[in-house]
Amino acid sequence: MSFGEASSVLAVESILLLLYVAVEFAVGLLFAWAFARMFQVRLSTKVRLWMAAAWAALGVIPVMLGIT
Repeated sequence: MSFGEASSVLAVESILLLLYVAVEFAVGLLFAWAFARMFQVRLSTKVRLWMAAAWAALGVIPVMLGIT
């Protein structure tokens, strides 16, 4: 595989990983909303974003380690 092919594969994999992180973040926001509704609590925007970021980070770690 040439350098050009390897860099294009790396670029595609990076874009796919960013897309996966975005989807995980959206699912985290949904989780934060459901958590607030289920327990009837009010969560600030900052707390909801932290919950979504934690959800995304925990969802991406196995992918980065190659665990499927």
